[in-house]
Amino acid sequence: MMIKDKYRTYFNWGVTVTLIIIAGISFYFLILRWSGIVASFKTLSGILAPISYGLIIAFILDSLVMTITRLLARIPRKGRPLTPRLQKAHRAIGIVISEIVLIAVITFLVQSIVPQVIDSLRTLVSNFDRYAENLSKWASGMAEDYPVLQPYLENVEEQLGAIEEKVAEFLKNDLLTTLTRVTGVVASGLKEAGTYVYNFLIGLIVSIYVLFSKQRILGQAKKLLFTMSKPAQANAVMQEARYTLHVFKGFLVGKLLDSMIIGVLCFLGTMILGIPYALLISIVVGVTNIIPYFGPIIGAVPSAFLVLMLDPVKCLIFVIFIIVLQQLDGNVIGPKILGNTTGVSSLGVMLSILIGGGLFGITGMILCVPTYGVIYSIIKKTAESRLSRKGLPTDTQTYAALEKVDPDTLELSMLNPAERPHPASAAQPAKPSKKKK
Repeated sequence: MMIKDKYRTYFNWGVTVTLIIIAGISFYFLILRWSGIVASFKTLSGILAPISYGLIIAFILDSLVMTITRLLARIPRKGRPLTPRLQKAHRAIGIVISEIVLIAVITFLVQSIVPQVIDSLRTLVSNFDRYAENLSKWASGMAEDYPVLQPYLENVEEQLGAIEEKVAEFLKNDLLTTLTRVTGVVASGLKEAGTYVYNFLIGLIVSIYVLFSKQRILGQAKKLLFTMSKPAQANAVMQEARYTLHVFKGFLVGKLLDSMIIGVLCFLGTMILGIPYALLISIVVGVTNIIPYFGPIIGAVPSAFLVLMLDPVKCLIFVIFIIVLQQLDGNVIGPKILGNTTGVSSLGVMLSILIGGGLFGITGMILCVPTYGVIYSIIKKTAESRLSRKGLPTDTQTYAALEKVDPDTLELSMLNPAERPHPASAAQPAKPSKKKK
């Protein structure tokens, strides 16, 4: 028996060393072939883009489909039961209505934004001299009214004149060369835009199939899960999957509703204040508001610059209005709609946005918040479960005021009140259970 245990130990060590060597070699080749792996990943993601679009569309529209289905189920049927066939018909109607609503919203946005952008560019080019003159007059008036600003504004006219000369020189000498380059860029952009349109149209079709097959897909996934794991493990995975679904759906759907409300309020406010290009600015502010924290800045900066070229005073009014609107969104509208969906602190949200945006761009900035919320929840539950098994408290405030834990009795020694991070709010720690022998 001892010989078997001895060989079993050697065997375990051999397997461990072999796995470590294989992992080291794999990591080396991963670093060595990183560029090729990234290129392969981009190619694969491009091929699977229509499916990804379809899954995202289905995920976003599922709540609307369920709402319409529930409303149709409440229609009086004169005593007739709600049969499975009728339920399928209700879901089909909900899917069709949801897809039509999505297409109508996108069509409205495109028809509203594109003509406004073209009109804005034409206005900027044709009235550049007038804008420069207005800006110069505004700077001169500010210098007269506020002598402190005169050193900063006295060269505005000269700078604007230099800009006009450079623009005129560019139009005379470098316009043809630049147009040639721009033509290639436009052609490439049109090709990429066509790819996005194609992927979106195929994604719409995929989303219809996914929404129709939702129950069957979920049933197959659960069946496979219970086939490959024990019931307790499968139940734990299903519980985390439900929580993940709740976080993502609550955040994305809530954020879309919040952005729509902000866009409408921005349009009403800009119309009342007489801000030019009210519809274009409101759409930009509403769409970029989907991005947490940095979205309002991303949408407000180009909009403020556009208004500045027309009327500097209106630009100042617009900036003040956007600040008030975003404060209203951050403190009233957003919390009412989203609540504490992710359960993540403001610092965690900001860090996740920076990391997600740096790795995956705009998509990462949007999806990183619920992703971080799910990861944070899993780590928190695991840590609190292990602490409970050790007989230690789980509340964070106790550890903020903790100095040490006795390894034998598990008795907690707290810091002096003057050394505690938050002495006013430090809660008395619960007496830990005795260590089991």
